[in-house]
Amino acid sequence: MEEGGDERVAETLVPDEVSIGDYVLTGGELPALVVLDAAVRLVPGVVGDEASVEEDSFVRGLLDHPHYTRPAVCRGLAVPDVLMSGHHAEIERWRRRQRLERTLERRPDLIAAADLSADERRELNEWIKEHEDEGD
Repeated sequence: MEEGGDERVAETLVPDEVSIGDYVLTGGELPALVVLDAAVRLVPGVVGDEASVEEDSFVRGLLDHPHYTRPAVCRGLAVPDVLMSGHHAEIERWRRRQRLERTLERRPDLIAAADLSADERRELNEWIKEHEDEGD
């Protein structure tokens, strides 16, 4: 419940509580907009490429992989070579690995409930083995 809100409203009119994160804001407007934006994305035709909604972060419980645009080098930082290679299978493997690594580093709590594909499970097991070996 929002601070300063009447608990009786929450008890009688609000069937479910929704959290947008662990932080304090100045009012309820921004959280309402966040929830509205998240819901509106699911309406057909709102997002240009509807397939992208299905591939968004959290749909399957993983954070998204890094994205890069042009130029290939910006302020001395280059796009990873694999993304410039044109080798689609290797690019997908890199993206899969990045999704897993980002999730493990930033939100490890999501991994247990994530809907992982067989390839993602294999990559996760490889990643865990590599990091166990580093600790020896």
